[in-house]
Amino acid sequence: MAETWQKIRVLFLVVLPLAAVVAAIVLFWNQYVHAKDLLLLALFYVPTTLGVTIGYHRMLTHQGFESNRLVRLMFLILGCMACEGTPLDWAATHIKHHAHSDDDGDPHSPLHGFWHAHMGWLFSKKNFADAKTYAPHLLDDPVTMFVDKYSWVWFLLTVSLPFLLGGWTGLIWGAGVRIFLTTHVTWSVNSVCHTFGKREFETTDESRNEWIVGLLAFGEGWHNNHHAFPRNAFHGLRWWQVDFSGLLIRALERLGLIWNVQRVAEPMLESHKVNALKRFDAVKTIRAQLLDMLHHAQEEISRLRREYGKVPITPEEIDETVTACESALKRLEEIQKSVLAAHHVRKQKLDAYVREVQQMVGALKARVSPSRV
Repeated sequence: MAETWQKIRVLFLVVLPLAAVVAAIVLFWNQYVHAKDLLLLALFYVPTTLGVTIGYHRMLTHQGFESNRLVRLMFLILGCMACEGTPLDWAATHIKHHAHSDDDGDPHSPLHGFWHAHMGWLFSKKNFADAKTYAPHLLDDPVTMFVDKYSWVWFLLTVSLPFLLGGWTGLIWGAGVRIFLTTHVTWSVNSVCHTFGKREFETTDESRNEWIVGLLAFGEGWHNNHHAFPRNAFHGLRWWQVDFSGLLIRALERLGLIWNVQRVAEPMLESHKVNALKRFDAVKTIRAQLLDMLHHAQEEISRLRREYGKVPITPEEIDETVTACESALKRLEEIQKSVLAAHHVRKQKLDAYVREVQQMVGALKARVSPSRV
């Protein structure tokens, strides 16, 4: 039931804003668009997007700065009005993303397809992380819990205010078109910025810097920078990397409204590059060794499967062992595909694969003593 309800909710989130975009195109084509409509689009797009980029992402998820309760409340309400989920769900899922970025446990990795990374993952409740596991500290935050509890209120506000201010066309532009833009821009960080763009820093995932998403998402498109330094409150690390969210954070810091803003010093940037390249070279070596090990393991298991029929064991034991060999070969193929598919993979995962292959081959050899094979 929970899965069905999730699919229905996401369909509404996708279809209704898309319908609003179609209606807006028709209105625009017939020259029935007023300055007030476009103003409402901007007035709701900018603050709600900042609610996600600054409130949900940099403040709540990564604790990039601290603030008083009023500022925290304002940003979280704006984030909730973006219609991208409650603060707890958003933060916990994003923390899980960083813990398993572009790995099997990643809720929205392009390794499972661009569509999945962009919005397909939203259709299954199992892709959302449990706050008790990934963000237990937020459960003790009264501001977060308040905004989370009354998320339905902020959703009603985000669709009713444009209507009250601009009528039906205000609803189309200030709510429908705006929600379409806000959600798809945010989803593009998960899909586009893990597929296209440049990599300034070597990380254990596919994160990339994409300047177009950087502009539309107010700095979130400098995603490789972010994955290299997750707690850094400023994603644009170069003067030409426009980061509107970072500019607002600096302004709020100067006004004394936020403090303990996390920064990365220039020496740390260069140090990270050097150390990351060393780690990458080490991982590259382990990866090559693992692929070689997989090749030899496949040959060894194939040999064992042929030899089992020649030893004095019962037909049932032969069938069981042959089945085990076929299962092992299938698993080796899965590991090989996983290693080849990911350009950047964690050392821990490669080490785990090495142990698994060794145990797999050892277990099959143990079924029949070496002297009999």
